[in-house]
Amino acid sequence: MKTRLFLVLVLVVLVFALPDRNLWAEGDARDYVAAPAGTKLMAIYYNFQTGNKLYADGEKITDDFNLSANIGILRPVMFVNLGPIVADPQALIPFGSLSVDGSAVGGTEIQSTGLADVIITATFWLINKPEKKWWLGFTPYFFLPVGEYDNKRPINLGENRWKFREEFATVIGLAEKWYLDLYAAGEFYLDNDDYGPESVRLEQNPAGFLEAHLSYDFTKSFYVAMEYFYKFGGATTIAGADQDNGANNHAGRVTFGFWITDSVQLLLKYRRDFDIENGPKTQSFETRLFYLF
Repeated sequence: MKTRLFLVLVLVVLVFALPDRNLWAEGDARDYVAAPAGTKLMAIYYNFQTGNKLYADGEKITDDFNLSANIGILRPVMFVNLGPIVADPQALIPFGSLSVDGSAVGGTEIQSTGLADVIITATFWLINKPEKKWWLGFTPYFFLPVGEYDNKRPINLGENRWKFREEFATVIGLAEKWYLDLYAAGEFYLDNDDYGPESVRLEQNPAGFLEAHLSYDFTKSFYVAMEYFYKFGGATTIAGADQDNGANNHAGRVTFGFWITDSVQLLLKYRRDFDIENGPKTQSFETRLFYLF
């Protein structure tokens, strides 16, 4: 009984303390610049995320919550014409490991490894005017509940539920070397009916996301982007009990982009939360390498 009670308490902490899976779907500067139909690419991501400060209602409740996440993502993409519209059907296949220890989880170490929920998506460009340096696209994301999940484990890479994200974004060329990206997205969740050792129901309210990316070309093969991320909403309910854990979270990131050859690009990124309402305050080092076929 004591073991089960401990697991329940840990689950209540972890339901809002795990790293945000939306980090894996955040945009990069100029992602909404459409490539010509027929273009194929493979992107490979690696994200290393850490954090030890845990917040609730805007107040730090502990600095002994030691989160570590190592996440890789494979992302094949193909650009096609759908009548007058360019689209890029693709998949994001995340995998890796999560671990948490510290006093917030009773001084024990909790781990999860394997495949996370696969994301199927495509951007549909409603405006594609490269001559005016203006692009506008709509992207629906479908998070498939195929990741590793065991309700008896306090943390999992999979979420055992369907998620849907609807996103609009635009890229505007402000001057010869400047670009501004603006994103707005909403995310919606079905229930997880097998949450925790008692197999209770986890429900979640919709969440909203805003992003801004301002980038500058120092040379034809090197640019720097300053980026801002905001998440709000998304409070959860466990077995009918409101967890009062909605987000009001702000983060910043700097990205260095390098074209190594005409077909190979490397991004080096550093991201840091600077204002957290609920959850861990984290920092992450991220890379993206893609190859154009």
